[in-house]
Amino acid sequence: MFEALIGDINLEKYMGQWLQMAAKPAFFQSGCNKSYAKYKLEYEGDTPIVKVENSCFKNGKLSVSNGTAKVKSGRTLSVKFSPFMNIFNKPNYEIYYIDKGYNVAVVGSPNKDYLWILSRQVIPKEQILELLEVANGFGFDISDIKFDIWEK
Repeated sequence: MFEALIGDINLEKYMGQWLQMAAKPAFFQSGCNKSYAKYKLEYEGDTPIVKVENSCFKNGKLSVSNGTAKVKSGRTLSVKFSPFMNIFNKPNYEIYYIDKGYNVAVVGSPNKDYLWILSRQVIPKEQILELLEVANGFGFDISDIKFDIWEK
């Protein structure tokens, strides 16, 4: 298993592309496969802002959603994909687990309704299952997990 990073994350190291290996079903990802996210760090004055680009393939066509995230604490963000979403900027994205090399992550919502297993590259199913057990340890129900299919 990967060695867990303890404490706050380094935002610069977290930036870049992450592949979705598995996730709890979410209405906004219905029909998606080969989902991935790209994060880019920018600043508004001294305030870090994360630009988010979520992509997937639906019916063979690329679908992209762009958003922004404000850092709420060392591992939580407030993400928006429209001005009408999350108008009170509550934390809705938490990094529950990340390895020291910033290669794999378990992220989800604080209410445990949403969960994503992310990796910088395709990893074996055994490692995905280990990360799902980590998520389960944080209180996520993993009985309805959908695996994303990536060819190596």
